Amino acid sequence: MYLASMLINKAHLAFLAILLLLITHSSLAAEMLQMEFWEEDNVYHLRSASIINAPPELIISTLLDYNNFYRLSGGIKETRYLEPDPDGVPVALTVIESCVLFFCKQLIKTERVLHPSNNEVILEADPTRSDFKFMHSRWSVREIGGSTVLSYDMDMQADFWIPPLIGAWAIKHKLYSSAMNMAQRMEMMARTGTPLNKFKIQ
Repeated sequence: MYLASMLINKAHLAFLAILLLLITHSSLAAEMLQMEFWEEDNVYHLRSASIINAPPELIISTLLDYNNFYRLSGGIKETRYLEPDPDGVPVALTVIESCVLFFCKQLIKTERVLHPSNNEVILEADPTRSDFKFMHSRWSVREIGGSTVLSYDMDMQADFWIPPLIGAWAIKHKLYSSAMNMAQRMEMMARTGTPLNKFKIQ
């Protein structure tokens, strides 16, 4: 009876230890809190929010680092700053190599990069130098309980063919995967102190 009681107690302690490990691990891992993606009249809309265990200033500075932004996630071939617009607003180039099922394409975005506050980045695509008829997106951060909630809103109309029916699902899946890769990499930056320019390209 005593031996059985000891075994039960040890099993109980082992279970508690595993449970504590899982809780601790999950609290350190990036998590998608919300993601809504829909299409209406050939215009795609995204509203998303994720929680990241990294300070807001690191996240914003990383999002503005277009000379190294391509290191954040696979599928981004190139990012860099171009000459600013005549009004002085920075302009960034992003080259994306993406496949939706059997359809693969290289996409180009040329965007004005606006930084109206310490917790916000707004991007406005130039349709004359992009594969989008229009694209407006906004990153914003807010600190909650030692972590950061990163929100990303986007509205865009593509200037290329997107497969009907399955296209929206595939784009949403790609956006989710890219967002989580970026969040996890920023958490690693915060945890290890490794700057973005030291990460290997995936």
